[in-house]
Amino acid sequence: MYNQKDVHSPDGAPTGKSFAKLVAAEAERIRPMLNEQLMRELLIGGGDTNEILNTYCALFERDVRQAVRLIILKPTGAKDLEDFFFIKNTAQQYIGEENLIFATVISDFIVLAVSNDGREKLLSVLEEIRCTVKRCYGYSLMSVCSVKTHLYDLPETFERLRTCLGYSFYAENDRTLCESDIIMNSGEMTFRPDYSAAEQAVRSGDAEKTKQCVEVFFKKLRKTAPLPAVAKIYCLELYISIARCCGDDNLDRYMKGVVEVQEAKTLSEIQSYISEKSLEIAESNVSETKKVYSSLVRDTINSINNNIENENLSLRWLAGTILFTNVDYLGKLFKKETGKNFSHYVMEKRMEMAKELLREGRKDRIYEIAETVGYGSNSQYFSQVFKKYTGVSPLEYRERVHAQNEKNQKANNS
Repeated sequence: MYNQKDVHSPDGAPTGKSFAKLVAAEAERIRPMLNEQLMRELLIGGGDTNEILNTYCALFERDVRQAVRLIILKPTGAKDLEDFFFIKNTAQQYIGEENLIFATVISDFIVLAVSNDGREKLLSVLEEIRCTVKRCYGYSLMSVCSVKTHLYDLPETFERLRTCLGYSFYAENDRTLCESDIIMNSGEMTFRPDYSAAEQAVRSGDAEKTKQCVEVFFKKLRKTAPLPAVAKIYCLELYISIARCCGDDNLDRYMKGVVEVQEAKTLSEIQSYISEKSLEIAESNVSETKKVYSSLVRDTINSINNNIENENLSLRWLAGTILFTNVDYLGKLFKKETGKNFSHYVMEKRMEMAKELLREGRKDRIYEIAETVGYGSNSQYFSQVFKKYTGVSPLEYRERVHAQNEKNQKANNS
């Protein structure tokens, strides 16, 4: 590593630098890099953790029982290593050399260990870091801080914090989370969503009821706090059930909103989006009793309601046998005033009626429900249409309703 010229000048005269001093200077220069490298290997399992930790403590005169707090910083959208370097450097300056044990970059987040200097003081410093990163670099910064731990527990603490960071999904905005404040689902599926109430409210055009149902859904979801990936699935199911309540002309447009829900970073973003779209669809689904239809369309709707059990119910049949009008004219007028074509309108009526029968248990057999809602003896086709409409089979739908009713009954009795 060192040459003769480091200790002696070209003419052989001493330079005044002893070999020992040069070694010491070089060791001091690489000390921060060695510190960072050893701790990175310790956290991500780059070898024998006991050996790495003992080497680290011997080199840097640390006690394995030293009380520390581990911190993970995750800047949203940062990709370049240079950005991570600047954010890490900013965090180090705020924390201070006297309190910082190490700082490193692992994957797409920054990891720091600091001396245990009190939770409130540390949270205040982390808030300053968050504001500075936002102001200077334009990145939102989510951070999670561990409870008091020890050097020998850092690998396990690191894994816990990575899991905790996923629960930033439930945070209202970019902020600092404390490990002790995060309630993680233990694996038990305690959330049993029922989308039918929100769906009915949207379909009936009841804006106030729609708003209430959506708020209740998200309140329950936050309370049970399932794994973020699972919570997102529930949100997608809610959104799809609501989107199906719009007219045919707008279905493709609203179904594109699935991407918005999938890509949202927080539950608050999802709630805001679903609330907006559900009210929008509800307003377009003003109850038929409040709509001003032409007499012909009113007669058509009444005829549908009176003949919903008739498997021969069709636009041509109504136009020719009851209303005595031109079928093409009736079809265009019905679509213009209701926003839905005749067949889709009838299908929705039948499916809503079937859901009501399944919820209330007035019919025990699926074939009986199929007959009642106008599918005659073709219960298999009815089941196919029902699953396409609701996402589940009639039997699955009934089982979910029964499970929810039993749960509500237990809750009321407790």
